[in-house]
Amino acid sequence: MAERPKRTATAARARVRAAKRPHPGRSLILLEDISKTYDGGHVAVNALSEINIDINEGEYVAIMGPSGSGKSTLMHIIGCLDTPSAGFYYLKGQEISKYNNDQLARVRNREVGFIFQSFNLLPRLSASQNVEIPLLYSSVPVDEREERVAMMLSKVGLADRGHHRPNELSGGESQRVAIARALANNPSIILADEPTGNLDSKTEEEIMKLLDDFNKQGVTVIVVTHDESVASHAKRTIRLRDGKII
Repeated sequence: MAERPKRTATAARARVRAAKRPHPGRSLILLEDISKTYDGGHVAVNALSEINIDINEGEYVAIMGPSGSGKSTLMHIIGCLDTPSAGFYYLKGQEISKYNNDQLARVRNREVGFIFQSFNLLPRLSASQNVEIPLLYSSVPVDEREERVAMMLSKVGLADRGHHRPNELSGGESQRVAIARALANNPSIILADEPTGNLDSKTEEEIMKLLDDFNKQGVTVIVVTHDESVASHAKRTIRLRDGKII
C-alpha cells in the first residue's frame, strides 16, 4: 500500500490559520495579517506589520497617523494601487491580495472611487470630461455617460459648471468635481486621502458634509488623514504608528 505523504508542521499551521480566518463574505473589506515590506537597499523597510481590519458595507472610517505611520501604504493596498508582501485581502468576499495588475486595475475602476488632496484633475479637460473618465474605462454607452455625469455634477452642486476647466474653478469646486468623478461609477468604496488638505476651513466643512451625505446614502467612506476635525466625521477611527494599529 502506498505510503501517505507526511503532514508537515507548516501545513498544519496553515490549516489552523485557515480555520480561524473570518469568513470573507461577512465584510466588504477584510484585511488579515497584512504586511508590506519595501526594499530599502541594504535594509528592508517594514511599512506595515500584521494589519487586521474588518470594514462593513456602509461604514464611515478614518485612518489616522503621523507621517511615516503607514497610512498611505494601507490606503494604496485597500485601493488596489499596491499589493501586500504577506497576508490576505478580501474585497466583497473575493481574495484579491494575489491578483495581477490587470485584475487589480479592473477592481479599482469598478469598486473604488479616489479623492486626493491635490484633486488630480486633468487640466485640459472640462469638469464634465474629468467626471466622465472612469465611465470611459468601463465602456459605459455614451447616452448613459452623459446622463450620469450630469447627475453627479448636480449632486455636488456644480450643474452649471460642467464646461469649465480646472483652472477656472476654485479649490472647493475642484474637489467637488473630484468627488463627482469618484462616485460616477457607483463604487463600493470611496477612498479620500487628505481630502481637505488644500482647502480653507469653510470649504473643508462643505466637502466633509458632501462625504457625510453620501455615506448616509449607503456609500462606504474611508478617509485617510492626520486632521482630527476631518476624522471626527467618521464613525470609527483606526490609528497607525510605525506600521501597526495602536
